[in-house]
Amino acid sequence: MLKKALLILSGLLAVAAGSAYYIDCSFQKTSVSNTYQYKKKSNTYQFQKLADDTSSSTLPAAGSWQSDFPDINNSNVLGIAGKFNYFAKNIDSTANNSLNGNFTTQNLTTGAWIINGTNSKISYIQQEINAGDGVQLELPGKKVVLGQSLLFSGTGPTIGGHVVKTVPNSFTQDSNGLQYIDINEEFNRLMNNSKVIADNSSSNVPTVTNQYGKVTFDASNIAAQDNVKYLIVKSSDMPGDWGQLDIKGISDQQRVVLTIDTSGVNNIILRYSEINGTENKNILFNFYNVTDNSNYSGTIDWNKTTGNVADAILAPKATVNLFSESFKGNIVALNFNKKNTTHDSGYYPDVSLPSNTTIPVITPKLISVPDVDFGSHKINSETSLIGRWEGNLQVSGEKGKEIKINVELAKQFTSQNDSLANGVNWQLVKSDYSSGSLLKVSQDFTSTSASINYWVWKDDNTGDLLSDWNYNKENKQYGFYDMQISNLDTVTDAGNYTATLKWTLVDSP
Repeated sequence: MLKKALLILSGLLAVAAGSAYYIDCSFQKTSVSNTYQYKKKSNTYQFQKLADDTSSSTLPAAGSWQSDFPDINNSNVLGIAGKFNYFAKNIDSTANNSLNGNFTTQNLTTGAWIINGTNSKISYIQQEINAGDGVQLELPGKKVVLGQSLLFSGTGPTIGGHVVKTVPNSFTQDSNGLQYIDINEEFNRLMNNSKVIADNSSSNVPTVTNQYGKVTFDASNIAAQDNVKYLIVKSSDMPGDWGQLDIKGISDQQRVVLTIDTSGVNNIILRYSEINGTENKNILFNFYNVTDNSNYSGTIDWNKTTGNVADAILAPKATVNLFSESFKGNIVALNFNKKNTTHDSGYYPDVSLPSNTTIPVITPKLISVPDVDFGSHKINSETSLIGRWEGNLQVSGEKGKEIKINVELAKQFTSQNDSLANGVNWQLVKSDYSSGSLLKVSQDFTSTSASINYWVWKDDNTGDLLSDWNYNKENKQYGFYDMQISNLDTVTDAGNYTATLKWTLVDSP
């Protein structure tokens, strides 16, 4: 018996890639990423064991936003971001008084006596709350969702040591590496949507007149798409301090999506600007740098003083400073700074992402799929291993478009003697440095499939996932995936074991 217990698995635990099944993708939702701009070819992989999960959260699991917002079409321009008045990676609410309305953010900076949220709505804080010593938090809401890294105690209650003075109807929390909203992925989607809108509007220049600060955009000759007129103007065409804007040529049934070309500017000031004539029209203001073909990354000072309906500001790489007390609707920004008390306003009625039928659609395909080598393993010596990718994982598809790849276990580890290791568990592990710190998320695909998100970035419309992941791992930036097997102590017979994985392309939701 002793000799048998010391037997070495005489071969390598190997995974043979199964057949790749190709499915045409419908890119109703796409994302642009500049994650994979690298100069260095990958050589080897350094794999480490996952750290033990030390989360001690006792809150109910948050689950996913789909449960709370089942009717949201996330292929629309705003999607789930449109159900939050303020959707930003960083929110600073310290100035003046309350941040009324609901919000989603990775990092919230707040102060004493500042109310953040609204009783009837859901808000989400994913990573960190920054507040001064002794500051008591006021977080009203129908529900407040906390990220897994936020330390919650029911005594008080407290979050990160701060007493919660005003509490929501309920708290929930991310668990098991799952996120209520994948904020990084949503920002990729929103940045791409901003580009699509700008590209679609490139020829839709209205007639612009300016009479002593009263600016008129005449869109009479611009065709509508699904009852939306997509217009584009230069930032210098917009009214400045004490200005007034009027948009003509819009029917009662139509809405306006106005792209503001920010080429050559880093700061846009729209203070004390009135919008007349179109005050009952919902307007989405899209900020985009047309010359550089990039999302605007400067600042926007917004203080529109009038308006009866909900508008939207789409500036997913910019800093938005909101001075207006009368703003209604949605703000999407990298950084959002509240400069005055806000109102609990409604939401911009979302619109479909415009399509440009003149751009050919490239059908995505899997070019090659990899093997995974888990090496040699002594029975009962380790319970968990992370494998080394072997070969290539390459795809083709339209540059800048998101591709989702599913991987599933087609056949569990089986030895040459037909011994089945059916107790071994399989996980796809995503490591992500996009926020500046490491975040790990695991997907168990022992009995179901796991999903990989990837954006094709090469000019030849191809992507090499393994090379990209290796670069990201070495440089500790963006995201990459590993495969892990566990419960190896359930394997009792020595031998060479192989398993089969199936890789497929799926439509983006």
